[in-house]
Amino acid sequence: MSNDVCLGSELPAWPQYGDEEREGLIRALDQGQWWRIGGGEVDAFEAEFAAAHGSEHALAVTNGTHALELALEVLGIGAGTEVIVPAFTFISSSQAAQRLGAVAVPVDVDPDTYCIDPSAVEAAIGPRTRAIMPVHMAGQMCDMDALGKLSADSGVPLIQDAAHAHGAQWRGKKVGELGSVAAFSFQNGKLMTAGEGGAVLFPDAEMYERGFVRHSCGRPPTDRGYFHRTSGSNFRLNEFSASVLRAQLGRLEDQITTREQRWPVLSRLLAEIPGVVPQSCDDRGDRNPHY
Repeated sequence: MSNDVCLGSELPAWPQYGDEEREGLIRALDQGQWWRIGGGEVDAFEAEFAAAHGSEHALAVTNGTHALELALEVLGIGAGTEVIVPAFTFISSSQAAQRLGAVAVPVDVDPDTYCIDPSAVEAAIGPRTRAIMPVHMAGQMCDMDALGKLSADSGVPLIQDAAHAHGAQWRGKKVGELGSVAAFSFQNGKLMTAGEGGAVLFPDAEMYERGFVRHSCGRPPTDRGYFHRTSGSNFRLNEFSASVLRAQLGRLEDQITTREQRWPVLSRLLAEIPGVVPQSCDDRGDRNPHY
């Protein structure tokens, strides 16, 4: 059967799930402890997700918006600061900065890849800029070469909004291998999902520890006396969601391979529709999950 015929058939249901998710939910249930401090599913998922994305430090959180807020907070974003975001993105990219009292500064995107334009970022960097937030739109990674140089030259850190980029690669490097914080979403429509959920990849242990304390109401993981080190909120992921995400992660690579095979067919057919210009792919993004 040709790919053209396949595209004419009924689209598969989403989310996809099976016995792996069912077994995970029962496993989480039978622990008798359903929050991350007492159970083991969140810890296991964090280790597996970090390994799959080339990082040593993953922190699971309640959703992708909270992942962005936490990442910004760990980098010291707050009142009187600015965060550069793409003008074409989901509202959480800017809203996360605004929730912390910062100003989101929108800049233009490349009309072909839909990703943030590095030249527009460079023009927008000012004395109050404290972060640059590239969004890997629909799985196409931003120009991380140019953005990495801009970050190094200016001293302004990058925060990758990778809500669409689970499993993506840039020049053979995974999202967690690029030396910057990255935030993911596991909302119902994302490439892997538990209905809601999120994760932050941190480039070093010190940032991870700051993130953990702030995502757990200011408490370190060993605290049993309610000795809060700092302000924070409750962004902890529950054990049931983590068990589902472990199964979803196991499906991800095969699903990406299928999407990589089918995108050229879909792109060609879309391009035949008057007025429709499909997203182009930067070849340096050599693993594209095509969200």
